[in-house]
Amino acid sequence: MRRDRQLDLMRRLMKHLDEGSTAMKERMFRNPMSAYADPDRHKRERQVFFRDRPVLLGLTGRIPNPGDYVTDNVDGVPLILVRDKEGVARCFVNVCRHRGARLVEGEGCGLKMFSCPYHAWTYTLEGRLKGIPDARSFDEVDKAEHGLIDVPVRESHGLIWAGPINRDAPVPDKDPLGPLEGEIDEWGFESYVFYDNVRMVRPMNWKFVLDTFMEGYHISTLHKNTIDPIIHTNLSTFDAYDDHHRMVVARKTFDELRGRPEDQVELIPYAGIIYSLFPQALMIVQGAANVEIWRVSPTGDNPGECQIEMSAYIPEAPKSEKADNFWRKNFDLAIRTVESEDFTLGATIQENAAARLQKEVIYGRNEPSLTHYHSGIRRHLGLNSLPGMED
Repeated sequence: MRRDRQLDLMRRLMKHLDEGSTAMKERMFRNPMSAYADPDRHKRERQVFFRDRPVLLGLTGRIPNPGDYVTDNVDGVPLILVRDKEGVARCFVNVCRHRGARLVEGEGCGLKMFSCPYHAWTYTLEGRLKGIPDARSFDEVDKAEHGLIDVPVRESHGLIWAGPINRDAPVPDKDPLGPLEGEIDEWGFESYVFYDNVRMVRPMNWKFVLDTFMEGYHISTLHKNTIDPIIHTNLSTFDAYDDHHRMVVARKTFDELRGRPEDQVELIPYAGIIYSLFPQALMIVQGAANVEIWRVSPTGDNPGECQIEMSAYIPEAPKSEKADNFWRKNFDLAIRTVESEDFTLGATIQENAAARLQKEVIYGRNEPSLTHYHSGIRRHLGLNSLPGMED
């Protein structure tokens, strides 16, 4: 991150720390509880946010070399992300054109060709149908017309986006980062190394997962035994970048910067920088400039279930057991905290939303990221404006 940005954020965080304040909106926002439980709205969200626009799949380091691949699932659509022999990132629907079998599972490296485990139809890493055993029995199949179904890919600034999955939706000309593009480029994410990931399915709406990272108001209560000793509660900055936003929270060690000359301090070791990449991902940079990417997707028709993935990336591969232990400790703390605290609570909130006894949830003035995010959700769905909602 550029030096002047860091200094501006440090000054703002220190001002909040001195004043006992945080970034604030002018008004509260009351979001209908149906946003998390209404099946009709959920169906519309799946189309608008997961079928008709690009979604983030990860950083370049997820498939750094030709032949590297990883499978994924976005809104129930099985995908393969692969780097072809020329080093180009490609995405395909993970379905053989013969009988609809999955081509590959999991992830791997050194792949030369896709071979279907059912009848051994083969495809190049560019998606072309190459081989059909007993080809005479399929003399009406035009190989040129029966390659893998491709999904558009954009790889820029170290991020890999795929979509739209809907082949009738227009492919955007502009980078999905929009006005955040320049700042993300400053991090040099294209050189980051994949460390580990966890993928899980949990009984809550996909937006609840992202909500938990969009305010620090709950830290001292929900996380009193995990991250409260590390991070200040209810203290953050907020900046909007069209639909995206950036929120910065201060570690307890941030207090040590008080009184130091500005040319002798830096932000990253003393803060957590949270980028909301609208609509389905969050990127958290913190501590030793390690990156967590949290991605969510509906699993199907049920608004109360979603798939969650956390992927961790680090500036360079661990060179010692001590270094690996350091990264493992960070990774395990993140997963343990959200699993045992945020997601456990989120599942009970989902049950409450499904009961439809409470009309709305309230985002306070001290929760600007939530208001910004859900205002964007409503706008893209074409829903009416509500008091406190951003224009």
